[in-house]
Amino acid sequence: MIDLLRQLERIRTWLFGAPTETSDWCLVGNIVQEHEFGESKEIRRGSKHFTPGTKVYCLPPQWGDGYEKVVAAGIARGSRRWITVVMSSDLITNWRAQVIYKPAVRRRLREGFKGFNYQWTSRKEVESCVESLGRRGVAG
Repeated sequence: MIDLLRQLERIRTWLFGAPTETSDWCLVGNIVQEHEFGESKEIRRGSKHFTPGTKVYCLPPQWGDGYEKVVAAGIARGSRRWITVVMSSDLITNWRAQVIYKPAVRRRLREGFKGFNYQWTSRKEVESCVESLGRRGVAG
């Protein structure tokens, strides 16, 4: 069986060429435990879409807002399925650069969100974004 898979991979490479993939590095963070919401400053746990502490994988800045809003992919609060949403970067903490290994995450990030699918190009680009978020006071 393994030999058959190797042979199929060789045929695929011969037909379509070697896969050219962008960087596997990604900006990763966790959803905050609690945050204030609304005029009455009600305390809420997590976000509308994610439970507190959920690991989210974020695409690079898409529309020039200084990373106020982020395209984030993670496991949803209720359905426990992978979702991609646009959310406030204030609801994400513990920013860091990580290599992506999970095929589901890689696929989600490549698909992007409603036409916004600019990708990270290098580890250096991700780390510079982590530093700028830290200077801005968003990192937790």
